[in-house]
Amino acid sequence: MSAPIRVLIVDDSLVCRELLSSILGQQPDLRVVGMASRGKEALELNRTLRPDLITMDIQMPGMDGFATIEAIMASHPVPILVVTSVPVLKGVDQTFRAIAAGALDLVRKPELANEDAEALVARVRMLAGVKVIRHVRPRPERVQPRREKEPLRRVRVVAVASSTGGPKALLDLFGGLRLPFPLPVLVTQHLPDGFSGSFARWLDEEISLPVREAREGEPLRPGEVLVAPTGYHLVLRSGSMAGLSDAPPVKSLRPSADPMFRSVARVFGAEALGIVLTGMGQDGADGLLEMRQAGAVCLAQDEASSMIYGMPRAALQNGAAEAALDLAGLAATIQAHAARKGEG
Repeated sequence: MSAPIRVLIVDDSLVCRELLSSILGQQPDLRVVGMASRGKEALELNRTLRPDLITMDIQMPGMDGFATIEAIMASHPVPILVVTSVPVLKGVDQTFRAIAAGALDLVRKPELANEDAEALVARVRMLAGVKVIRHVRPRPERVQPRREKEPLRRVRVVAVASSTGGPKALLDLFGGLRLPFPLPVLVTQHLPDGFSGSFARWLDEEISLPVREAREGEPLRPGEVLVAPTGYHLVLRSGSMAGLSDAPPVKSLRPSADPMFRSVARVFGAEALGIVLTGMGQDGADGLLEMRQAGAVCLAQDEASSMIYGMPRAALQNGAAEAALDLAGLAATIQAHAARKGEG
């Protein structure tokens, strides 16, 4: 039997610390090895206890969660899971800046034994084994690379799917694009319920392209990023209009990337570019395959740059993605096709 996952809890609230300790302590494969109420205390306990994972509150007096994450990642890196309530406007930047600073993911603060508690336990188990320091590049996936002299296809829209590790990956991907950018972009990012609006606002502040939550019936606009809102699949209607679908979850997910990719294949056919980024599971692989069958450009993030390689691997294994590239390569490919549109 493998050793239990050792967790350090960081939260300024005694009630929250005890609740998290109770939830995690009930799992035979998890062990709470320490609790800290302040950032500086967390730094010392991380150094001495060397936990497998840290749960991190954001709003703490003195050294807040954001500063604590930065300090941990600069000294003794460890997987960090942000555990927070739904952010208000004042705290939006701080929550997702924590992801950009090195935290792996975020979950909503649980209340006793509800679905948020289940999500917390699942995320702890998944993230505890993630490597958060640079390591030897794994053997690359065997995929057929695009030939350098292959002519670029005309593209009119970009659709991107991402999950765990996605906020940081999207930040890097879109940060590699040059302005003016002529293509509309659709994003399905898996987030806890209630966080999609704050995520869109954070990304809007961090990149040059305008970003916002998608709304039913609005036209796609060049250079604008539309994010799937909580509880709805982001899809395209006829005539290149965005739509929000409350159809049943796909693979237990709503939003799911599969309906988005399928609608892009239906509306744009070969004149589209689809990408599957880091994340656990298989979301997006089936829909991306329909895009490729329609003649679209279909890509996946490579293993070396992915925090969790589940979704990209699935898209490669089922033949949906024609190549695996790092984030810089993906951005360059998007940019090249965007320039091709400008020529036409």
